[in-house]
Amino acid sequence: MLPAPPGVYVIRNASFEAWLLPLGARLMQLWWLGAPEGPRPLCVGFESPQDYRSDNLSMGSVCGRYGNRIEDALLGVADQRYALDVNHPMGHCLHGGRVGFGKRVWRVRAHTPTALSFHLHSASGDQGFPGNCDASVSYALSNDGCLTWTATAQVDAPCPINLVPHPYWNLDGHADVTTHQLWVNAHTYLPLNARELPEPPASVADTPFDYTTARHIRRADIPALDAAYLIHRAASADHGNGLHVAARCEAGGLRLTVSTDRPFVHLYAAAGLAPQSVAEANGHAKPLGVAHQPGAGLCLETEDWPNGPANQREEVWYDAHRAYSHKARWQFTTL
Repeated sequence: MLPAPPGVYVIRNASFEAWLLPLGARLMQLWWLGAPEGPRPLCVGFESPQDYRSDNLSMGSVCGRYGNRIEDALLGVADQRYALDVNHPMGHCLHGGRVGFGKRVWRVRAHTPTALSFHLHSASGDQGFPGNCDASVSYALSNDGCLTWTATAQVDAPCPINLVPHPYWNLDGHADVTTHQLWVNAHTYLPLNARELPEPPASVADTPFDYTTARHIRRADIPALDAAYLIHRAASADHGNGLHVAARCEAGGLRLTVSTDRPFVHLYAAAGLAPQSVAEANGHAKPLGVAHQPGAGLCLETEDWPNGPANQREEVWYDAHRAYSHKARWQFTTL
């Protein structure tokens, strides 16, 4: 196991060590200290913190102010219209814009051996979004094998918020995630149209998105796997703590259970993952974890409605009288 590079914050318990980076309030790496072969990296990433400055796939970062896509990069509330930053090839605002929260350096607000919290102030007009926004993200390791991620935000004017954690999981160190067995607690998902925008919920039956029964990820399905699932919350309460089980993934003797208080989990099998710079392609930027290639990692992003502002989802809007909060829990158990 490598020592943590300068500028990386560490939290640790007996079983896991998390490396956290202020750039993007990022989970740079999670190490399974008890792996049979010795400490095993469980995320796809880079060895050097500096290489994340050229990352364009949000590896481990917090996406916001509004994660996922907003159609045509436009917001409307009452009689006000706001033009957001366009950073998607089809004219949308993706993950909060070109300099969204995942591209910003957050301030470390508190740090203990097992927990760390970040804070970010985003001024009114940042990437086109209205209102001043103060956001906090915390990571906490507990002795039951859980890494808990908590995000909160307060705005002083009406604004949609959707802070999304974006680690790429690879539990066994194989070249791609076809060795992973996946179950998703959902019978419906949001298909993407030709503009990569979500359509109304549809059944997963007879599609590559059907993980209602646990199965291995097929290599042929990796290019298609990029969509949000509506979590079946009625039968998935998680120990009465307000969370619902969203998905489970198993590989390499480890099970990851993802729980959340948000309505969706977005599955992305990293079809677009590839060496992201000439330096990396020439071997100068070293991956931490498996090599970067299509299908090397699995994203299970807990979130609110994709394209919610454009689809007039009132619940994704917040203001001075309604604060935002989002919790995700990643629980690891040995098999």
